[in-house]
Amino acid sequence: MSGQSLAMKLLEGAKEWAKRLPSALSGDLAVDVGGKRLRVSHVRVETVVRQLLVKVKHLELRHWEARPELYDIRLSVKGWKLRVETTLERVEFASGRYRLWLRTPGRVELEESRGASSLVMGVLRAGAGRSAVRALAARLLPPGMRWDGQVLQVEGKLPPEGVLSAKLFENASLSMSVEHVEEGLWLGAEAWPGLLDLLQALFGTELPRTPPGT
Repeated sequence: MSGQSLAMKLLEGAKEWAKRLPSALSGDLAVDVGGKRLRVSHVRVETVVRQLLVKVKHLELRHWEARPELYDIRLSVKGWKLRVETTLERVEFASGRYRLWLRTPGRVELEESRGASSLVMGVLRAGAGRSAVRALAARLLPPGMRWDGQVLQVEGKLPPEGVLSAKLFENASLSMSVEHVEEGLWLGAEAWPGLLDLLQALFGTELPRTPPGT
């Protein structure tokens, strides 16, 4: 079976499974078989991100607001209070680990010193001083986080238990591109093996393990 036909069958199976979700969860998932993508609600995304970040040392997620075009997030990082307007661009799960790429098209500021933050962001948007900011971010951010002025990368181990546990992706992998829309995040899988594992983990409901017609 070709990769394309397997992908279509996986999405068809996911679409049929989504129809059987309890009514309280049905609005959290939409499947676009033709577009080879699925949409997860912002509420469900927040649940997963909070769990992934809860074990990151020196990092606390203090506030999360979903907007039509991005997320408005407030963090405490090594004692600094940050406000970041961001959205996911890409997600990878493999070998019990995760990697997130988050675009930062809006504000990135220190809440204690917004004037200094505005100056730094003005320099960045002008395309100057990026190497200096990368070096500063490397000193301020905890291990597993990097920021180049445009994209924030976060990586680490999946937790041993919970919504997304390390065991789900010990032997499976999943890579997804992400599009932020008002209703949620459209996830377009680039590598498919862990798609059903991810959906089952997100919604806590058993999925058909064999795509229909196989």
